[in-house]
Amino acid sequence: MKRLNYVNVLVVLTMLFSFVMFASPIRAAENSNIVTLKILSINDFHGALIENGKNPGAAKMAQYLKRIIAQDPNNTLLLSAGDMFQGSVDSNLLYGKTVVEVMNALNFDAMAIGNHEFDWGIDILKAKIAQSTFPYLAANIIDKKTGKLADFSTPYIIIEKAGLKIGIIGIATPETAFKSNPRVVGAYDFEDPAKIVNTLVPELKQKGAEVIIVVGHLGAIQNKDGLISNDSATLAMNTRGIDAIVSGHTHTIVAGKVNNIPIVQADHFGRYVGKIELTYDKSAKQVIVSNVSSIPLEPAELTADSEVQSIVDSSKSEIDPIKNVVLGKTVTDLNHGHENGTIESPLGQWCTDVMRQTVHADIAFENGGGLRVSIPSGSITTGLLYEVMPFDNTLYTVDLTGAQVMEVLNHGILNAQIGMLQFSGIKVKADPSKPFGQQIVSVTMLDETPLDLNKTYKVVTNDFMAAGGDKYTTFKAGKNFVDTNKPLRDVFIELIKKLQIIDFQPDDRFTTIKASAALTLPIAA
Repeated sequence: MKRLNYVNVLVVLTMLFSFVMFASPIRAAENSNIVTLKILSINDFHGALIENGKNPGAAKMAQYLKRIIAQDPNNTLLLSAGDMFQGSVDSNLLYGKTVVEVMNALNFDAMAIGNHEFDWGIDILKAKIAQSTFPYLAANIIDKKTGKLADFSTPYIIIEKAGLKIGIIGIATPETAFKSNPRVVGAYDFEDPAKIVNTLVPELKQKGAEVIIVVGHLGAIQNKDGLISNDSATLAMNTRGIDAIVSGHTHTIVAGKVNNIPIVQADHFGRYVGKIELTYDKSAKQVIVSNVSSIPLEPAELTADSEVQSIVDSSKSEIDPIKNVVLGKTVTDLNHGHENGTIESPLGQWCTDVMRQTVHADIAFENGGGLRVSIPSGSITTGLLYEVMPFDNTLYTVDLTGAQVMEVLNHGILNAQIGMLQFSGIKVKADPSKPFGQQIVSVTMLDETPLDLNKTYKVVTNDFMAAGGDKYTTFKAGKNFVDTNKPLRDVFIELIKKLQIIDFQPDDRFTTIKASAALTLPIAA
Protein backbone atom coordinates (compact mmCIF):
# COMPACT_ATOMS: atom_id res chain seq x y z
CA MET A 1 0.00 0.00 0.00
CA LYS A 2 2.84 2.37 0.87
CA ARG A 3 4.60 1.51 -2.39
CA LEU A 4 1.41 2.41 -4.31
CA ASN A 5 1.25 5.75 -2.53
CA TYR A 6 4.85 6.45 -3.47
CA VAL A 7 4.03 5.68 -7.10
CA ASN A 8 1.03 7.98 -7.02
CA VAL A 9 3.13 10.76 -5.52
CA LEU A 10 5.78 10.31 -8.21
CA VAL A 11 3.14 10.49 -10.93
CA VAL A 12 1.71 13.70 -9.48
CA LEU A 13 5.16 15.28 -9.13
CA THR A 14 6.01 14.34 -12.70
CA MET A 15 2.81 15.96 -13.92
CA LEU A 16 3.50 19.12 -11.91
CA PHE A 17 7.06 19.29 -13.20
CA SER A 18 5.84 18.94 -16.76
CA PHE A 19 3.28 21.70 -16.19
CA VAL A 20 5.92 24.06 -14.80
CA MET A 21 8.33 23.28 -17.62
CA PHE A 22 5.82 23.83 -20.41
CA ALA A 23 3.41 26.35 -18.92
CA SER A 24 5.87 29.25 -18.87
CA PRO A 25 6.71 29.08 -22.60
CA ILE A 26 3.02 28.73 -23.40
CA ARG A 27 2.17 31.73 -21.18
CA ALA A 28 5.04 33.71 -22.69
CA ALA A 29 3.79 32.88 -26.15
CA GLU A 30 0.32 33.97 -25.17
CA ASN A 31 1.68 37.31 -23.82
CA SER A 32 4.26 38.03 -26.51
CA ASN A 33 1.79 40.48 -28.05
CA ILE A 34 1.77 42.58 -24.86
CA VAL A 35 4.55 45.18 -24.57
CA THR A 36 5.10 48.12 -22.22
CA LEU A 37 6.54 51.41 -23.40
CA LYS A 38 8.03 53.83 -20.84
CA ILE A 39 8.15 57.57 -21.58
CA LEU A 40 10.42 59.68 -19.38
CA SER A 41 10.31 63.46 -19.68
CA ILE A 42 11.55 66.75 -18.33
CA ASN A 43 10.42 70.27 -19.20
CA ASP A 44 11.34 73.89 -18.53
CA PHE A 45 14.88 73.09 -17.41
CA HIS A 46 15.87 76.71 -18.09
CA GLY A 47 19.59 76.04 -17.97
CA ALA A 48 19.57 74.84 -14.32
CA LEU A 49 22.93 73.11 -14.76
CA ILE A 50 24.23 73.66 -11.24
CA GLU A 51 22.75 72.06 -8.12
CA ASN A 52 21.05 74.76 -6.08
CA GLY A 53 18.51 74.13 -3.32
CA LYS A 54 15.70 72.03 -4.77
CA ASN A 55 17.34 72.02 -8.20
CA PRO A 56 19.33 68.79 -8.56
CA GLY A 57 21.56 70.14 -11.33
CA ALA A 58 22.34 68.43 -14.61
CA ALA A 59 24.75 65.79 -13.26
CA LYS A 60 22.40 64.42 -10.59
CA MET A 61 19.41 64.56 -12.91
CA ALA A 62 21.47 62.65 -15.49
CA GLN A 63 22.42 59.98 -12.96
CA TYR A 64 18.76 59.30 -12.21
CA LEU A 65 17.72 59.24 -15.86
CA LYS A 66 20.57 56.95 -16.89
CA ARG A 67 19.78 54.53 -14.07
CA ILE A 68 16.10 54.28 -14.96
CA ILE A 69 16.75 53.98 -18.70
CA ALA A 70 19.37 51.25 -18.11
CA GLN A 71 16.69 49.07 -16.49
CA ASP A 72 14.80 48.79 -19.78
CA PRO A 73 16.67 50.67 -22.53
CA ASN A 74 14.88 49.14 -25.51
CA ASN A 75 11.46 50.07 -24.18
CA THR A 76 12.17 53.60 -22.88
CA LEU A 77 11.82 57.01 -24.53
CA LEU A 78 13.34 60.24 -23.21
CA LEU A 79 11.57 63.45 -24.23
CA SER A 80 11.73 67.16 -23.43
CA ALA A 81 8.72 69.48 -23.58
CA GLY A 82 10.89 72.55 -24.25
CA ASP A 83 12.29 75.72 -22.64
CA MET A 84 15.56 73.96 -21.91
CA PHE A 85 18.31 76.56 -22.39
CA GLN A 86 17.53 80.12 -21.35
CA GLY A 87 17.34 81.09 -17.69
CA SER A 88 20.67 80.74 -15.88
CA VAL A 89 23.95 82.53 -16.34
CA ASP A 90 25.69 79.15 -16.64
CA SER A 91 23.63 78.46 -19.74
CA ASN A 92 23.03 81.95 -21.07
CA LEU A 93 26.65 83.04 -21.40
CA LEU A 94 27.24 80.17 -23.85
CA TYR A 95 23.77 80.41 -25.41
CA GLY A 96 22.72 76.99 -24.18
CA LYS A 97 25.72 75.07 -25.54
CA THR A 98 26.30 73.18 -22.29
CA VAL A 99 22.66 72.12 -22.00
CA VAL A 100 22.77 70.75 -25.55
CA GLU A 101 25.89 68.74 -24.67
CA VAL A 102 24.13 67.32 -21.59
CA MET A 103 21.07 66.36 -23.63
CA ASN A 104 23.25 64.75 -26.29
CA ALA A 105 25.00 62.71 -23.61
CA LEU A 106 21.63 61.51 -22.32
CA ASN A 107 20.49 60.54 -25.82
CA PHE A 108 17.21 62.45 -25.78
CA ASP A 109 14.85 61.12 -28.43
CA ALA A 110 13.13 64.44 -29.18
CA MET A 111 12.30 67.88 -27.83
CA ALA A 112 9.37 70.24 -28.34
CA ILE A 113 10.20 73.85 -29.19
CA GLY A 114 9.31 76.11 -26.26
CA ASN A 115 8.70 79.86 -26.37
CA HIS A 116 12.05 80.58 -24.69
CA GLU A 117 13.90 78.74 -27.45
CA PHE A 118 13.37 81.96 -29.45
CA ASP A 119 14.93 84.29 -26.87
CA TRP A 120 18.26 84.55 -28.66
CA GLY A 121 16.84 84.74 -32.18
CA ILE A 122 16.28 82.32 -35.05
CA ASP A 123 19.94 82.03 -36.04
CA ILE A 124 21.00 80.85 -32.58
CA LEU A 125 18.02 78.49 -32.44
CA LYS A 126 19.17 76.98 -35.73
CA ALA A 127 22.70 76.70 -34.32
CA LYS A 128 21.33 74.80 -31.30
CA ILE A 129 19.49 72.43 -33.61
CA ALA A 130 22.66 71.82 -35.62
CA GLN A 131 24.59 71.01 -32.42
CA SER A 132 21.96 68.57 -31.19
CA THR A 133 21.71 64.85 -31.86
CA PHE A 134 17.94 64.89 -31.36
CA PRO A 135 15.16 66.60 -33.37
CA TYR A 136 13.32 69.77 -32.37
CA LEU A 137 9.61 69.20 -32.93
CA ALA A 138 6.81 71.70 -33.58
CA ALA A 139 4.22 70.91 -36.22
CA ASN A 140 2.29 74.15 -35.78
CA ILE A 141 4.91 76.85 -36.54
CA ILE A 142 4.04 78.16 -39.99
CA ASP A 143 6.14 80.63 -41.98
CA LYS A 144 3.81 83.49 -42.95
CA LYS A 145 5.65 84.14 -46.22
CA THR A 146 5.59 80.59 -47.55
CA GLY A 147 2.57 79.17 -45.75
CA LYS A 148 4.70 76.15 -44.96
CA LEU A 149 6.26 74.69 -41.83
CA ALA A 150 9.12 76.82 -40.46
CA ASP A 151 12.42 75.63 -41.92
CA PHE A 152 13.96 75.03 -38.50
CA SER A 153 11.17 72.79 -37.22
CA THR A 154 10.37 69.09 -37.64
CA PRO A 155 6.64 68.25 -37.35
CA TYR A 156 7.00 64.68 -36.10
CA ILE A 157 9.19 61.62 -36.04
CA ILE A 158 8.53 57.88 -36.10
CA ILE A 159 10.95 55.74 -34.13
CA GLU A 160 10.98 52.13 -32.96
CA LYS A 161 10.87 51.24 -29.29
CA ALA A 162 9.52 48.15 -27.52
CA GLY A 163 9.09 46.55 -30.92
CA LEU A 164 6.58 49.27 -31.82
CA LYS A 165 6.56 52.16 -34.27
CA ILE A 166 6.11 55.28 -32.15
CA GLY A 167 4.89 58.51 -33.71
CA ILE A 168 5.88 61.66 -31.80
CA ILE A 169 4.23 64.96 -32.75
CA GLY A 170 5.69 68.24 -31.49
CA ILE A 171 3.58 71.28 -30.64
CA ALA A 172 4.67 74.83 -29.69
CA THR A 173 2.42 76.94 -27.50
CA PRO A 174 0.37 79.46 -29.51
CA GLU A 175 1.29 81.90 -26.72
CA THR A 176 4.75 82.09 -28.31
CA ALA A 177 3.32 84.78 -30.60
CA PHE A 178 3.24 87.22 -27.69
CA LYS A 179 5.34 85.51 -24.99
CA SER A 180 8.41 85.71 -27.23
CA ASN A 181 9.76 88.85 -28.84
CA PRO A 182 7.48 89.68 -31.79
CA ARG A 183 10.53 90.95 -33.67
CA VAL A 184 11.76 87.35 -33.65
CA VAL A 185 8.56 85.34 -33.95
CA GLY A 186 6.45 87.83 -35.89
CA ALA A 187 7.26 86.04 -39.15
CA TYR A 188 5.43 82.92 -37.97
CA ASP A 189 1.93 81.78 -37.17
CA PHE A 190 1.45 79.38 -34.26
CA GLU A 191 -1.55 77.36 -35.32
CA ASP A 192 -4.19 75.65 -33.20
CA PRO A 193 -2.68 72.48 -31.66
CA ALA A 194 -5.82 70.32 -31.98
CA LYS A 195 -6.26 71.22 -35.64
CA ILE A 196 -2.67 70.26 -36.44
CA VAL A 197 -2.70 67.05 -34.40
CA ASN A 198 -5.97 65.86 -35.93
CA THR A 199 -4.47 66.43 -39.37
CA LEU A 200 -1.28 64.51 -38.60
CA VAL A 201 -2.70 61.47 -36.76
CA PRO A 202 -4.05 59.79 -39.94
CA GLU A 203 -0.77 60.55 -41.73
CA LEU A 204 1.25 58.93 -38.95
CA LYS A 205 -1.00 55.88 -38.85
CA GLN A 206 -0.74 55.51 -42.61
CA LYS A 207 3.04 55.44 -42.14
CA GLY A 208 2.71 52.61 -39.64
CA ALA A 209 2.71 54.39 -36.28
CA GLU A 210 1.14 52.13 -33.67
CA VAL A 211 1.43 54.52 -30.71
CA ILE A 212 1.15 58.31 -31.06
CA ILE A 213 2.54 60.72 -28.46
CA VAL A 214 2.26 64.50 -28.41
CA VAL A 215 5.19 66.31 -26.81
CA GLY A 216 4.03 69.89 -26.49
CA HIS A 217 5.10 73.08 -24.81
CA LEU A 218 1.49 73.37 -23.72
CA GLY A 219 0.36 74.31 -20.24
CA ALA A 220 -1.30 71.93 -17.80
CA ILE A 221 -2.68 72.63 -14.33
CA GLN A 222 -3.94 69.95 -11.94
CA ASN A 223 -6.05 70.82 -8.92
CA LYS A 224 -6.17 69.04 -5.57
CA ASP A 225 -8.97 66.79 -6.85
CA GLY A 226 -6.80 65.61 -9.73
CA LEU A 227 -8.68 67.51 -12.43
CA ILE A 228 -6.46 68.81 -15.22
CA SER A 229 -7.09 72.04 -17.12
CA ASN A 230 -5.27 74.40 -19.49
CA ASP A 231 -4.04 73.82 -23.05
CA SER A 232 -2.94 70.19 -22.71
CA ALA A 233 -6.36 69.24 -21.36
CA THR A 234 -8.01 71.12 -24.23
CA LEU A 235 -5.87 69.17 -26.68
CA ALA A 236 -6.83 65.86 -25.09
CA MET A 237 -10.53 66.72 -25.29
CA ASN A 238 -10.41 67.81 -28.93
CA THR A 239 -8.26 65.19 -30.61
CA ARG A 240 -8.66 61.54 -31.52
CA GLY A 241 -6.03 58.87 -31.93
CA ILE A 242 -3.31 60.05 -29.55
CA ASP A 243 -2.12 57.91 -26.64
CA ALA A 244 -0.22 60.33 -24.37
CA ILE A 245 0.68 64.00 -23.89
CA VAL A 246 3.99 65.22 -22.47
CA SER A 247 3.50 68.87 -21.47
CA GLY A 248 5.43 71.90 -20.25
CA HIS A 249 5.22 75.70 -20.01
CA THR A 250 3.29 76.22 -16.75
CA HIS A 251 6.02 74.87 -14.39
CA THR A 252 3.51 72.62 -12.63
CA ILE A 253 3.41 69.06 -11.32
CA VAL A 254 0.83 67.15 -13.33
CA ALA A 255 0.11 63.43 -13.57
CA GLY A 256 -3.38 62.39 -14.58
CA LYS A 257 -5.73 61.66 -17.45
CA VAL A 258 -8.15 63.65 -19.59
CA ASN A 259 -10.39 61.77 -22.00
CA ASN A 260 -8.46 58.67 -20.87
CA ILE A 261 -5.25 60.20 -22.27
CA PRO A 262 -2.37 60.38 -19.76
CA ILE A 263 -0.89 63.87 -19.35
CA VAL A 264 2.33 64.57 -17.49
CA GLN A 265 4.29 67.71 -16.58
CA ALA A 266 7.41 67.56 -14.43
CA ASP A 267 7.56 70.90 -12.61
CA HIS A 268 10.68 72.79 -13.82
CA PHE A 269 14.48 73.10 -13.33
CA GLY A 270 14.80 69.28 -13.41
CA ARG A 271 13.14 68.92 -10.01
CA TYR A 272 10.84 66.18 -11.29
CA VAL A 273 10.83 63.54 -14.02
CA GLY A 274 7.62 62.72 -15.82
CA LYS A 275 6.82 59.05 -16.40
CA ILE A 276 4.11 57.52 -18.57
CA GLU A 277 3.79 53.77 -19.06
CA LEU A 278 1.72 52.48 -21.98
CA THR A 279 0.86 48.79 -22.19
CA TYR A 280 0.17 47.91 -25.81
CA ASP A 281 -1.61 44.82 -27.18
CA LYS A 282 -0.25 44.06 -30.63
CA SER A 283 -3.12 41.74 -31.47
CA ALA A 284 -5.73 44.33 -30.51
CA LYS A 285 -3.53 47.09 -31.98
CA GLN A 286 -4.16 49.49 -29.14
CA VAL A 287 -3.00 50.71 -25.76
CA ILE A 288 -4.89 48.70 -23.15
CA VAL A 289 -3.43 50.16 -19.93
CA SER A 290 -1.75 53.48 -19.15
CA ASN A 291 -0.15 54.79 -15.98
CA VAL A 292 1.24 58.26 -15.30
CA SER A 293 3.35 59.78 -12.53
CA SER A 294 5.64 62.72 -11.83
CA ILE A 295 8.65 61.66 -9.79
CA PRO A 296 10.51 64.11 -7.49
CA LEU A 297 14.30 64.22 -7.67
CA GLU A 298 15.75 64.79 -4.21
CA PRO A 299 19.30 66.18 -4.62
CA ALA A 300 20.47 64.69 -1.28
CA GLU A 301 19.50 61.20 -2.45
CA LEU A 302 21.31 61.36 -5.79
CA THR A 303 24.92 61.17 -6.90
CA ALA A 304 26.43 63.05 -9.81
CA ASP A 305 26.92 61.30 -13.14
CA SER A 306 30.62 61.59 -13.96
CA GLU A 307 30.17 62.12 -17.72
CA VAL A 308 27.69 64.98 -17.34
CA GLN A 309 29.60 66.47 -14.40
CA SER A 310 32.65 66.63 -16.65
CA ILE A 311 30.61 68.49 -19.30
CA VAL A 312 29.39 71.02 -16.76
CA ASP A 313 32.85 71.46 -15.22
CA SER A 314 34.48 72.04 -18.59
CA SER A 315 32.14 74.94 -19.30
CA LYS A 316 33.00 76.61 -16.01
CA SER A 317 36.43 77.61 -17.28
CA GLU A 318 34.72 79.71 -19.95
CA ILE A 319 31.96 81.09 -17.72
CA ASP A 320 33.50 81.77 -14.31
CA PRO A 321 35.93 84.54 -15.35
CA ILE A 322 32.91 86.49 -16.62
CA LYS A 323 30.15 85.70 -14.16
CA ASN A 324 32.23 86.08 -10.99
CA VAL A 325 33.31 89.68 -11.67
CA VAL A 326 32.06 91.91 -8.82
CA LEU A 327 30.60 95.10 -10.28
CA GLY A 328 29.58 96.78 -7.02
CA LYS A 329 27.16 96.20 -4.18
CA THR A 330 23.70 97.13 -2.94
CA VAL A 331 23.04 98.03 0.68
CA THR A 332 19.36 97.11 0.43
CA ASP A 333 17.48 94.09 -0.89
CA LEU A 334 16.10 94.72 -4.36
CA ASN A 335 13.34 92.15 -4.31
CA HIS A 336 11.22 91.06 -7.24
CA GLY A 337 8.72 88.24 -7.73
CA HIS A 338 7.80 88.10 -11.41
CA GLU A 339 5.58 85.07 -10.75
CA ASN A 340 3.17 87.15 -8.68
CA GLY A 341 1.30 89.34 -11.11
CA THR A 342 0.01 91.76 -8.47
CA ILE A 343 3.26 93.03 -6.96
CA GLU A 344 5.15 96.17 -7.93
CA SER A 345 8.70 95.57 -6.71
CA PRO A 346 11.72 97.51 -5.44
CA LEU A 347 13.81 95.96 -8.20
CA GLY A 348 11.24 97.05 -10.77
CA GLN A 349 11.22 100.57 -9.36
CA TRP A 350 15.00 100.85 -9.45
CA CYS A 351 15.30 99.40 -12.94
CA THR A 352 12.65 101.65 -14.47
CA ASP A 353 14.11 104.70 -12.72
CA VAL A 354 17.48 103.91 -14.31
CA MET A 355 15.87 103.37 -17.72
CA ARG A 356 14.02 106.70 -17.53
CA GLN A 357 17.05 108.66 -16.37
CA THR A 358 19.37 107.05 -18.97
CA VAL A 359 17.41 108.43 -21.94
CA HIS A 360 15.79 111.42 -20.18
CA ALA A 361 12.26 110.09 -20.72
CA ASP A 362 9.08 111.16 -18.96
CA ILE A 363 7.88 107.62 -18.23
CA ALA A 364 9.48 104.17 -18.21
CA PHE A 365 7.84 100.76 -18.52
CA GLU A 366 9.34 97.29 -17.98
CA ASN A 367 7.33 94.08 -18.24
CA GLY A 368 7.24 92.13 -14.98
CA GLY A 369 8.57 88.98 -16.63
CA GLY A 370 11.58 90.85 -18.00
CA LEU A 371 13.16 90.75 -14.53
CA ARG A 372 13.58 87.20 -13.29
CA VAL A 373 15.21 87.14 -9.84
CA SER A 374 15.80 89.48 -6.90
CA ILE A 375 19.10 91.15 -6.00
CA PRO A 376 19.87 90.57 -2.31
CA SER A 377 21.93 93.07 -0.35
CA GLY A 378 25.64 92.55 -0.88
CA SER A 379 27.84 92.12 -3.92
CA ILE A 380 26.41 92.34 -7.41
CA THR A 381 28.25 90.19 -9.94
CA THR A 382 27.97 90.06 -13.70
CA GLY A 383 26.53 86.59 -13.30
CA LEU A 384 23.78 87.86 -11.02
CA LEU A 385 22.79 90.53 -13.54
CA TYR A 386 22.50 87.82 -16.19
CA GLU A 387 20.14 86.00 -13.85
CA VAL A 388 18.10 89.17 -13.28
CA MET A 389 18.04 90.16 -16.97
CA PRO A 390 18.55 87.00 -19.02
CA PHE A 391 17.06 88.48 -22.19
CA ASP A 392 19.17 90.48 -24.61
CA ASN A 393 16.73 93.41 -24.57
CA THR A 394 17.59 96.89 -25.79
CA LEU A 395 16.11 100.25 -24.80
CA TYR A 396 13.48 101.76 -27.07
CA THR A 397 11.92 105.22 -26.85
CA VAL A 398 8.54 106.11 -28.29
CA ASP A 399 6.12 109.01 -28.05
CA LEU A 400 2.74 108.09 -26.53
CA THR A 401 -0.23 110.24 -25.66
CA GLY A 402 -1.55 110.25 -22.12
CA ALA A 403 -4.51 108.19 -23.35
CA GLN A 404 -2.10 105.59 -24.74
CA VAL A 405 -0.18 105.55 -21.46
CA MET A 406 -3.49 104.73 -19.76
CA GLU A 407 -4.01 101.84 -22.18
CA VAL A 408 -0.61 100.42 -21.22
CA LEU A 409 -1.39 100.78 -17.52
CA ASN A 410 -4.84 99.20 -17.81
CA HIS A 411 -3.30 96.19 -19.55
CA GLY A 412 -0.32 95.74 -17.24
CA ILE A 413 -1.42 96.74 -13.75
CA LEU A 414 -2.48 93.77 -11.58
CA ASN A 415 -2.17 91.41 -14.55
CA ALA A 416 -1.40 88.00 -13.02
CA GLN A 417 -1.09 86.33 -16.42
CA ILE A 418 1.91 88.34 -17.61
CA GLY A 419 3.34 89.77 -14.39
CA MET A 420 2.83 93.19 -12.86
CA LEU A 421 3.92 96.09 -15.05
CA GLN A 422 6.86 97.99 -13.53
CA PHE A 423 7.00 101.75 -14.14
CA SER A 424 8.73 105.04 -13.35
CA GLY A 425 7.90 108.72 -13.73
CA ILE A 426 4.29 108.42 -12.58
CA LYS A 427 2.23 107.55 -9.52
CA VAL A 428 -0.66 105.13 -9.98
CA LYS A 429 -3.62 104.43 -7.73
CA ALA A 430 -5.78 101.37 -8.49
CA ASP A 431 -8.88 99.62 -7.21
CA PRO A 432 -8.35 95.83 -7.41
CA SER A 433 -12.06 95.18 -6.79
CA LYS A 434 -12.96 96.63 -10.18
CA PRO A 435 -12.98 94.57 -13.40
CA PHE A 436 -9.62 94.00 -15.05
CA GLY A 437 -8.81 96.83 -17.45
CA GLN A 438 -10.83 99.31 -15.42
CA GLN A 439 -8.82 99.30 -12.21
CA ILE A 440 -6.85 102.54 -12.62
CA VAL A 441 -8.29 105.23 -10.37
CA SER A 442 -5.73 108.01 -10.92
CA VAL A 443 -2.36 108.68 -12.54
CA THR A 444 -0.16 111.65 -11.63
CA MET A 445 3.25 112.77 -12.78
CA LEU A 446 6.16 113.24 -10.37
CA ASP A 447 5.23 116.91 -9.96
CA GLU A 448 1.76 115.80 -8.77
CA THR A 449 0.00 117.07 -11.91
CA PRO A 450 -2.53 114.64 -13.41
CA LEU A 451 -1.60 112.64 -16.49
CA ASP A 452 -2.88 114.67 -19.46
CA LEU A 453 -4.66 112.31 -21.86
CA ASN A 454 -4.06 114.66 -24.79
CA LYS A 455 -0.41 115.44 -24.11
CA THR A 456 2.47 113.54 -25.73
CA TYR A 457 5.04 111.92 -23.44
CA LYS A 458 8.44 110.45 -24.17
CA VAL A 459 8.33 106.84 -22.99
CA VAL A 460 11.18 104.35 -22.67
CA THR A 461 10.66 100.60 -22.65
CA ASN A 462 12.41 97.50 -23.93
CA ASP A 463 12.31 96.10 -27.47
CA PHE A 464 10.05 93.21 -26.38
CA MET A 465 7.27 95.53 -25.19
CA ALA A 466 7.85 98.00 -28.02
CA ALA A 467 7.11 95.23 -30.52
CA GLY A 468 3.86 94.27 -28.76
CA GLY A 469 5.14 91.47 -26.54
CA ASP A 470 2.81 90.31 -23.73
CA LYS A 471 0.04 91.90 -25.85
CA TYR A 472 1.23 95.44 -25.14
CA THR A 473 0.00 96.41 -28.59
CA THR A 474 -0.39 100.11 -27.74
CA PHE A 475 3.31 100.77 -28.29
CA LYS A 476 2.99 99.88 -31.97
CA ALA A 477 0.57 102.78 -32.36
CA GLY A 478 3.10 105.26 -30.94
CA LYS A 479 5.24 107.73 -32.86
CA ASN A 480 8.95 108.53 -33.21
CA PHE A 481 10.27 105.06 -32.42
CA VAL A 482 13.97 105.06 -31.60
CA ASP A 483 16.06 101.96 -30.96
CA THR A 484 18.85 103.28 -28.76
CA ASN A 485 20.86 100.10 -29.43
CA LYS A 486 21.71 100.17 -25.74
CA PRO A 487 21.46 96.64 -24.28
CA LEU A 488 19.49 96.94 -21.05
CA ARG A 489 21.87 94.69 -19.14
CA ASP A 490 24.89 96.74 -20.26
CA VAL A 491 23.26 99.93 -19.00
CA PHE A 492 23.08 98.44 -15.52
CA ILE A 493 26.56 96.92 -15.64
CA GLU A 494 28.07 100.32 -16.46
CA LEU A 495 25.96 102.12 -13.84
CA ILE A 496 26.89 99.74 -11.02
CA LYS A 497 30.57 99.88 -11.97
CA LYS A 498 30.40 103.68 -11.90
CA LEU A 499 28.47 104.09 -8.63
CA GLN A 500 29.95 101.05 -6.85
CA ILE A 501 27.31 101.33 -4.10
CA ILE A 502 23.57 101.18 -4.81
CA ASP A 503 21.40 102.56 -2.01
CA PHE A 504 17.91 102.56 -3.48
CA GLN A 505 14.90 103.26 -1.30
CA PRO A 506 11.57 102.18 -2.80
CA ASP A 507 8.63 104.59 -2.75
CA ASP A 508 4.85 104.37 -2.83
CA ARG A 509 4.40 105.08 -6.54
CA PHE A 510 1.76 102.36 -6.69
CA THR A 511 -1.10 102.24 -4.19
CA THR A 512 -4.46 100.53 -3.98
CA ILE A 513 -7.58 101.95 -2.38
CA LYS A 514 -8.98 98.58 -1.33
CA ALA A 515 -7.32 95.48 0.06
CA SER A 516 -7.41 92.50 -2.28
CA ALA A 517 -6.47 88.88 -1.87
CA ALA A 518 -3.30 88.10 -3.79
CA LEU A 519 -3.88 86.33 -7.07
CA THR A 520 -2.32 82.88 -7.22
CA LEU A 521 -2.78 81.93 -10.86
CA PRO A 522 0.06 79.81 -12.30
CA ILE A 523 2.27 81.91 -14.52
CA ALA A 524 3.36 80.54 -17.87
CA ALA A 525 7.00 81.42 -18.38
